[in-house]
Order: sequence, then structure tokens, then C-alpha cells
Amino acid sequence: MMEKKQTNSPKRLDLQGIRGIAIIVVLGFHFYPQYMPNGYLGVDQFFVLSGFLMCMLLKRAEEQTPCSLVSLFYSKRFKRILPLYLLLILLSMIALYNFFPDTAIETNQESATHALLFVSNRPRTVQENYFAMV
Repeated sequence: MMEKKQTNSPKRLDLQGIRGIAIIVVLGFHFYPQYMPNGYLGVDQFFVLSGFLMCMLLKRAEEQTPCSLVSLFYSKRFKRILPLYLLLILLSMIALYNFFPDTAIETNQESATHALLFVSNRPRTVQENYFAMV
């Protein structure tokens, strides 16, 4: 009889499968909307999955204070996401300077500044009336 192998891996294959399905559904919606008209529900799957995983983290760390838990959570995300984010902005700016005309430099610099300040959508939201669509 085979023994079940115990691992302490934080990855759960069942949740990875759900994540994979959600990715396929969202991509299908973007590339083939006529075949997957409800593909936007894949985004909802990501939100539900994220909430579940955050609850698991909170349950695992019950003995920690809420403040330390929140700061630990955001510091991990910050360390994981920020370096790649900055690299992507840098590579984008290099590509834009090399492949776009000089007339677009000011616009590209403005976009990079907004991205670095995490306010990329703010200029658009100032000009839009969200409730006009309702």
C-alpha cells in the first residue's frame, strides 16, 4: 500500500487548477468573446480565490497582532511586485525612446511618471462621469 507523501509546500494544486481555469476563461473572453460571452466571470473567480487565500493566511497567523499581520502581508507583496514593476517601466521607456518619434517623448514621460506614482488611471477618471453610464 502506498503512503501519502506529506509536503509542507504552500502551493495547493487544487487551487492552482482553479486559477488555471480562470486564466483560460479570461483569455478566452478576450480573444474569442463570441464563444465565451461570460468569460468575465473568470475575474470573479480570481477575487473569490484571493479572498479564500487571504482567509487561510489570517487563520494560520491567528497569534499575530492584526497590525503586524497587515504589514507583513503588504511588505511581502511589495518585495515581490515592485522590482518587476520598475523594470517593466524602465524597459518600456527604453523601447519608447528607441521606436517612437521624438514628438511622443513628453507623453511617454508623463505616462511613466503616472505609473511610478501609481496614479495611471487618475487623469482619465477626472474627465469621466462614472454615473453617466448608468
